[in-house]
Amino acid sequence: MKFTKNIPKTFFVFLTLSLLIWLLITLSKEYVAQVSLNVSYEALPQNQLLQAAPKEEIEIIAKGTGFKLLATRFFNHRVQLKTNNLSKKGAEKHFFLASNQKMHIQKQLVSGLLLEAFLKDTIYLDIGNLVSKKVPVISNLKIEYRIGFDALKPLEIKPDTILVTGPDNQIKAIESLSFAPLLLENVSVNFSKKVPLLVPENLKNVHFNKRDVLVNGFVEKFTEGSFSIPFTVKNLPDNLNINTFPKEVNVFFKVDLPRFNQVKESNFTVVCDYRVSEINGLSYLIPKIISKPNFIKNVKIIPNKIEFLIQK
Repeated sequence: MKFTKNIPKTFFVFLTLSLLIWLLITLSKEYVAQVSLNVSYEALPQNQLLQAAPKEEIEIIAKGTGFKLLATRFFNHRVQLKTNNLSKKGAEKHFFLASNQKMHIQKQLVSGLLLEAFLKDTIYLDIGNLVSKKVPVISNLKIEYRIGFDALKPLEIKPDTILVTGPDNQIKAIESLSFAPLLLENVSVNFSKKVPLLVPENLKNVHFNKRDVLVNGFVEKFTEGSFSIPFTVKNLPDNLNINTFPKEVNVFFKVDLPRFNQVKESNFTVVCDYRVSEINGLSYLIPKIISKPNFIKNVKIIPNKIEFLIQK
């Protein structure tokens, strides 16, 4: 036969009341305990910047009732630390003693909690000078043009420089920036592409006035042209006569179709410098173009060596 014993409800009531009374008595007593405080820092002067994240917590020894200590653990508000009286350690390391701000910190603690001591008194800050400089944007574009088409003028990047602001030790390492790789294929018309900049991932507290750039390309249909151009020989000694073979060179070039008829034979000047061949012990002359239309491209001279005989 099975028996059960009923426990009166009043027993649980008295037990609960007893625990509450014990807890109230216990928490009403004063204790000395270790407390963690969340901290923030006053703003630095405009020309300075934190180069690394500072401590977010400090450990203190505090005295107070159990209620106060418990409240601090569960409702830990942020305490602000002053940065107007720093000492230097090296070029960029700065520090201050938390104990020098004891009264300032005490005023920010919950009423009835007494700050006794700091577990680690010294707080370090990595501070650098705030500087700005402009760096160029380098193209990271690869273009494959449709047959017969080419760039009409150089690629346009807007903006072509980026203003970078941050700690001096990080800014001085940035010489240029590039944008994300961009491949355009079978291109035959003008294009405009917005592309993000590639920003180094290891930088901290560095600001870029732009995070992307606009890449503009100007495309036109091109054709090839050529002229047979006579050349002159300069720096030839007065007492020397030479015969050259050939007497003319062929100049090949590439030009956009709308301006093809603007290219004239008279736009080209080809010269051979006898002194260059003499100094370098060459038995031939080297033709060079010293003037040409500025809008043509892929200019070649054939032949690129001119044979000569000295007349006696």
